[in-house]
Amino acid sequence: MIQNRAFLRRTVSIILILLLLFPFVPSLAQNVSAAGEKIVVVLDAGHGGYDGGTDVGIRTEKEYDLLLALYIAEILRNNGNFEVILTRTDDTYLKFLPRALVALENNADVLISLHCNSSSVPEASGVLAIVSKVEPFGAYTLAGKILDSISAAVGLNRRSVETRADTGDSLGVYYWNAEYQWDMPAASHLGQTSDYFSINTWASKFGIPSIIVEHGYLSNEHDRELMDKDENLRAIAYAEAQAIIEFYTGHVHQFPAYAAVDHPSNCTLTGTQSYRCTICGMRTGTTYLAAAPDTHYWRQTGSRAATCTEDGYIEYLCQISDNLNSKGYTCEVHTLTETLAAKGHNYQVIEDTPASHGRDGRFLQKCANCGDTLDEIRPGDPHQYEVTSDTEPTCTEDGGTVYTCSVCTDSYTETKPAPGHVYEETDRKDVYGDENGYIRYVCRTCGDEWEEILHACEHIYGNRTETPVSCETDGKITETCTICGYVREEILRAPGHDLNVMMDEPASCEAEGYYRAECRVCDYEILQPRAALGHSYNIKEETASHVVKSCIRCAAEITEEIEHRSLLSIFKNPVAAVILAVILLQLIAVPVILFHHRQHQKKLREARLRRTAHFYEEEPEPETHKLRK
Repeated sequence: MIQNRAFLRRTVSIILILLLLFPFVPSLAQNVSAAGEKIVVVLDAGHGGYDGGTDVGIRTEKEYDLLLALYIAEILRNNGNFEVILTRTDDTYLKFLPRALVALENNADVLISLHCNSSSVPEASGVLAIVSKVEPFGAYTLAGKILDSISAAVGLNRRSVETRADTGDSLGVYYWNAEYQWDMPAASHLGQTSDYFSINTWASKFGIPSIIVEHGYLSNEHDRELMDKDENLRAIAYAEAQAIIEFYTGHVHQFPAYAAVDHPSNCTLTGTQSYRCTICGMRTGTTYLAAAPDTHYWRQTGSRAATCTEDGYIEYLCQISDNLNSKGYTCEVHTLTETLAAKGHNYQVIEDTPASHGRDGRFLQKCANCGDTLDEIRPGDPHQYEVTSDTEPTCTEDGGTVYTCSVCTDSYTETKPAPGHVYEETDRKDVYGDENGYIRYVCRTCGDEWEEILHACEHIYGNRTETPVSCETDGKITETCTICGYVREEILRAPGHDLNVMMDEPASCEAEGYYRAECRVCDYEILQPRAALGHSYNIKEETASHVVKSCIRCAAEITEEIEHRSLLSIFKNPVAAVILAVILLQLIAVPVILFHHRQHQKKLREARLRRTAHFYEEEPEPETHKLRK
């Protein structure tokens, strides 16, 4: 029990001590000393070399910028709290990346780029500042103090502290990525656009606040006359330096307990972290982060979609290494190619026709992605042809053998070409004197005859003309005797067309077929359409309301509704209406005739009865009655 009480007292004491010390823990963290450390300021004199900038004063802009940089650097160095580095000290042109690299390599607290302004509007005047729009690198407070100090010193119009968003280049508008602390073209999903001015963009990438100070408009007469005097330039430089000195030294630096990342490591640069004063942003305790050679910021540069049979790809370029390399920093540009596996075919059935007697079937598939096809022919049962007709040719007319399938009656004809006449000499009369002779020929096959005249003249033929033979037209060779003028003609018989069947498409129920053949010798072409057969329906199904009929050839179906006719519908047909009217008249007339006939018979009976009664009333009494009286 005593031990428990002692343990409890110790525990309570420890808790009280911790509670008493807790309020002082933050203050201990905030008193990280920066004694002996200097504020590093990089002054960037704009333009230089072939780039003179605005050229409307007694000097070019690049000269004003360099003078201001030299004057401000002298004042800051004399203060003793600043280390000042100039990006250029002579008339040298530098790209934007090398200027920002000076700040990165010297662990700068701030980068100030010095410029003079110009406008097409002569009235525009004053001093303005442009800071990065990307937090936490927008040095708004320091920029405002610089404008206030310069305006108060020399009377320049105090304009605003501005930011300017990227407007894009050939790759598009650039957007800021906080994770990589880098920008990416045309990546609007990142949200915030990057800076328009490259010096702001590069400084932010390296974790350094930056300010572009535009020291008056050289296009404005008042501003230009003011800056053309060296004492005014020195006054501007002194005012700007005093604003920087006051901003960084007018307080006790307060540093957080934990270091913040200045810029992360990536595939090309090693990042840093440091403690930043919560008031002015001065850095202390800067250390390098672990290298990250595999940290790339990929930008897609090309692609090819995968097809059914070939792999595709997506090509990437590291935005960090490419951006640095293209702007003058010597480094390897990293690339990546991602392979997209071929998708394989997605075949869909286009035709699935079963084989039948005398007709091949077909199973056709087509890929829905690329259009590739698989075409499988299914052999059908062959026709069983038998000879049903055999006609021998004559000398001048073709014969042929007709073959007909014993299963389906399909047929074709195999032509036997006419062999032509085979003539033999049967009679001859030789020439005698001036008397012509002749030779008679008879075909030994069919008995056809022809006679060749033997002219008395020993003909010497010339003037030969020849009409060429064609498939349908006989040719002719004509020669004329140069002595007697006798004209000899030799007929070249037309052989007929040598047809080659190009297409023999049978007709179906709805579609016409055709037969097309071309002559192998000439341009003759025969095209014989075959009329559609039309459907031949058999009743497949019959109900009280409809009849379903199916074609015996192509399986097409039709449905016919059975019309139930009412008595009223009969009257719509004139013939039926007349017939029905006659029947109705007969049905009405028969009872009427019978009624009149019965009435007539009744009247006849009544007349006979009346005549009979009248006869008995007038008959005289017999003679016997008279005697009794």
